[in-house]
Amino acid sequence: METVCAEPIVIIDDDKAICRTLQLHFEREGVEIVTAHYAHEGLEKLKKFDSAIVILDLRLPDADGVDILKKICDMGKSYYTIIITAFPNMESTVQAVQCGVGDYIHKPIDINELESAVRNAREFLTVKDEGRDANIAVPPVSSRKNLLMGKSQIMKEVFKMVGMVSLSKSTVLITGESGTGKELVARAIHESSYNASSPFISVNCSTIVDNLLESELFGHVKGSFTGAINTKEGKFTLAKDGTLFLDEIAEMSVNLQAKLLRVLQEREFEMVGGKTKLKADCRILSATNKNLEQMVKDGEFREELYYRIKVISIQLPPLKDRAEDIPDLVLFFVAKKAMEVGRNIRYVSQEAINHLAAQRWDGNIRQLENVITHAVIMSRGDTLTMKNFIPLLKKQELIESKPHSSAHASGHDAPFSASREGYKPASLNEVEKDQIYKTLAYTKWHKGKTCDILGITRPRLDRKIKKYGILTSSNHFRDN
Repeated sequence: METVCAEPIVIIDDDKAICRTLQLHFEREGVEIVTAHYAHEGLEKLKKFDSAIVILDLRLPDADGVDILKKICDMGKSYYTIIITAFPNMESTVQAVQCGVGDYIHKPIDINELESAVRNAREFLTVKDEGRDANIAVPPVSSRKNLLMGKSQIMKEVFKMVGMVSLSKSTVLITGESGTGKELVARAIHESSYNASSPFISVNCSTIVDNLLESELFGHVKGSFTGAINTKEGKFTLAKDGTLFLDEIAEMSVNLQAKLLRVLQEREFEMVGGKTKLKADCRILSATNKNLEQMVKDGEFREELYYRIKVISIQLPPLKDRAEDIPDLVLFFVAKKAMEVGRNIRYVSQEAINHLAAQRWDGNIRQLENVITHAVIMSRGDTLTMKNFIPLLKKQELIESKPHSSAHASGHDAPFSASREGYKPASLNEVEKDQIYKTLAYTKWHKGKTCDILGITRPRLDRKIKKYGILTSSNHFRDN
């Protein structure tokens, strides 16, 4: 059998028989083996190596294995740790994974399983060592509240618009594909305005059923409808003299559009079931991924309201049109997500960043964030490479396979990129149906949470549910 690993293997286990057995086994392969029966002894011996594979027992006479694992990770060297334990339980597994363990093996040890883990370690350390000079360091987590970032000329124009419109209280319509960061632009406008200390209130018009959206916006008085057991203030009241952001405004019913128009004209409103006139002092920012001008022509959106909310318009580009911004976004998301989940991710390979920058990202920034979040959570070690992303991108390609209108505009006649060749629309439909069904089941049929996970809008999810005839066991979906 060929040599399993060139790096030394440091075995820290109080079971002398196991240490001796493993030592004899791996020494036959020409590997340097170091054994220790106590935690402090093992750490001292490990310090001698800049790169090593550590086989660590979770229960040691002088320390807890998870605590030792944390210390090994804090050394900042090129180590790959394989946990072995005779007392497996969920808590210890979770703790070990959170500390960045490479593999987790139960006793009695299956030598084939251990050899596989060591091969994984060798591959990991080899890739890490070879790519050290081609890795990009992950910067410290930014303290900025907003993720509106980019070096591209098209984003510089967006920044200029944000700066100019922030000086007034004019209504602004923010347009762009789903996932391009429309709410981030709205927040940037608010945070750059004179009323930045006032509330920023966001309402997604696509996630609230129409009869509740009116109450959500204007509030209601006690007893005004079934279930109104208390008087409740609406978003217009809560926003005070700050900003009210109406996301997916195109999903608002024509009837509610008329009421919103009245508020914009008169700057006052009534609570549902109320008679008192209340002042509307907040600034209105709206967003949509729909063509409102076409909706006006089709009678689906009130023309007067359209011009009221579009005093100023900001168009956000899709991510594929600003590929030069992707490297900075990748590093930002990695730093942010690593901090959130407690991962020590220090590098991203240049190859991985180049590969990410070359993707179409039909789901835009939201899709990129989802892919990076998954990669960070499932990562082992301190470096993200191509292996962390390729399986995720293939999975995303399937769920995002439906062609967008922008694809036709840019000259892409086929709904799939070259990397999707070989997939047939029918099979992709089956995959998409299965993915949506499983996500709905996972969220216990909660449409809002399902939309967040899949990165799609509520109307699109409803269309998919209808298209595929997806039903719950009781045919009862949840909205909140």
